[in-house]
Amino acid sequence: MKALICSVYDAGGADPFLSLLPVGVGSLVACLRRAGMEAKAANLIGLPPDAIRKILVTERPDLLGVSVMTHNRHDSVRLAELAKALHPGCFVVFGGPHASPLCRETLAAYPAVDAVIMGEGEETLKELAEMRARGEECNFHQVRGLAFRHGAKVVVTPLRPPIADLDLLPPAHEGFIGGINIDPRRQMEFLITSRGCPAECTFCSSPNFWGKSLRFRSPRNMVAEIRAIRDRYGLIYFSIRDDTFTSDRTRVIEFCRLLLKERLFILWNCQSRVSAVDEEMLLWMRRAGCDCIQYGVESGSPALLATLGKRITAEQIVLAAETTRGVGIRLSIYLMTGIPGETEQELRETLRLLEAVKADDGQVSPLAFYPGTRLFTEAVRRSEVPTDIFECSTDEALYVRRDPFVLSATKRLLRKIESVVRTQRYRSEASAAIRRRTGYCHAGNIAVGELLAAEGDFSAAEQQYQEISRREPDNPWGWLLLGELWRENGQTGKAIMAFQRLTELLPSHLPAWETLATLLGKSGARTEARLCRERVRELTAI
Repeated sequence: MKALICSVYDAGGADPFLSLLPVGVGSLVACLRRAGMEAKAANLIGLPPDAIRKILVTERPDLLGVSVMTHNRHDSVRLAELAKALHPGCFVVFGGPHASPLCRETLAAYPAVDAVIMGEGEETLKELAEMRARGEECNFHQVRGLAFRHGAKVVVTPLRPPIADLDLLPPAHEGFIGGINIDPRRQMEFLITSRGCPAECTFCSSPNFWGKSLRFRSPRNMVAEIRAIRDRYGLIYFSIRDDTFTSDRTRVIEFCRLLLKERLFILWNCQSRVSAVDEEMLLWMRRAGCDCIQYGVESGSPALLATLGKRITAEQIVLAAETTRGVGIRLSIYLMTGIPGETEQELRETLRLLEAVKADDGQVSPLAFYPGTRLFTEAVRRSEVPTDIFECSTDEALYVRRDPFVLSATKRLLRKIESVVRTQRYRSEASAAIRRRTGYCHAGNIAVGELLAAEGDFSAAEQQYQEISRREPDNPWGWLLLGELWRENGQTGKAIMAFQRLTELLPSHLPAWETLATLLGKSGARTEARLCRERVRELTAI
């Protein structure tokens, strides 16, 4: 049994986030490999049709698993049809947050799709693949969490119980090793450490997909994966993509304690809810390297927050923002427009909220329908949208409202975010107070140093970075930032020294070797530069 697990999106190549595979693809591949099967991850996003065809011809998978989101649903169907045309015996399985709630509709509409996995996929895919390998398709009825055809009928088996202990799963990053068209240093920056979300937002399908319960990886398990990626690939910045990372306060603090104890010296960001943070936890996060938190704010209107099922208030939003900024963590927010009932009055409430929040950046998106959400289910029940809208429409996103107000509101919110982003002066004045609250932490020095460098005060920035290297000689960030600062200011000898020290601390840090090769070449040290370039080739091949 040869399995190829992938995602495809014709327009995704230019987007830094959409060009990456979902983390779940790596988890699926790692689980199949653990079970002794030949499995490989493939990133088909942004590839031309000829390249995709060549991969399918070369790999000739017995089982093709496709991660389907709403934006890539039609690309996924075309991929399934191509796979069947090239290899009729290939068994095509869809999964993911779009295909899962629409399993019946998908199988009824698209003959090239043989089965759909509902919800959490690791155990279901492994059982399905094992049955296929044994030629036991007649026993698919026994596989929980699966939808498939039996003659002209679509069969949907009972849902599979969620995996209770996520630590039992192999690390997702292992599934990306040896994959096709995968840059491990970009792909492995993104981690997921829990499943589920305590919220019940009407526009989100997470509760439908993962189930109602919250499940967590242990802090020890999380830190072990970070260390493994750091040591093998040299990554020292990570993005934790849990729906609500701070749901379990005790877990978050223990995670931070372990990061500090084991001296991993990473920076990281996460997503959370404004009702799920407090100052003590945020202080631990900052000291452990948390660089930024993204909050789902959506609106400043109490009425619209209720419409969206957010269960938060404007007061909670302002308090969380003040507390987050107060410990030095950068603040990012998500906003929505085009919410039913949104008028000029509600928009002004959101604009006023932005003045108080003072976010560092933000994203604004029109509200869209997604399968598996209460928003979509209720719209169908009220006959506002047809049940087959996702199959019939060719639009990547199906917005709830398309009137001119939505576009105008989106532009106004983006302009307001830009106008109220905290200035360099505000940040510099606040840094001393933040330092008194947090004490020394490398994340704080990095943030202040970057601000000072941006203001042109290189001497003061240098002092910030040198304090990191003095207090924590084994912290790669101090040497990395000193090296970059000295390189930009023409201090080549000092820059070479800093990058050499960085490569000693973090032998797999590819950018350090690339920069060092360039600096040594310019300085005339040709032999040393050649050795660095050889190291670059070695690391690129990993």
